[in-house]
Amino acid sequence: MFDLTQQEKKVIIVLSAFAVLGLAVLAYRTYFARPKLRVVHSGIKSGAAADYEKVITGRNAVNLNTADASKIETLPGIGPKLAKEIVAYRVEHGSFLLKEDLMKVKGIGQNKFDGIKDLIALE
Repeated sequence: MFDLTQQEKKVIIVLSAFAVLGLAVLAYRTYFARPKLRVVHSGIKSGAAADYEKVITGRNAVNLNTADASKIETLPGIGPKLAKEIVAYRVEHGSFLLKEDLMKVKGIGQNKFDGIKDLIALE
């Protein structure tokens, strides 16, 4: 069908080899490419960052039997409403005897308790 000279066949083979090599380089660069990430600081703290800052600002353990609502709020995951619930529970039922008694307060489940149990004290 195609009658090619020996030199034309060599040129086609060389061009094909360059094409395959180019595709291999492209595939390699795509597979091992570094992701182009940019860090954008919004200045807004939310979620875990805000909770972490609460812990840092109140480094000492919070004594649940003497702390007021604002001090209890420094615990991660505890907002103003829940802090008031804890204080109200303490007023109604007396001092907490065990850390686990905190889970009797409405809004404190096992997960929330596990997140703050090392940050609270009972004296």
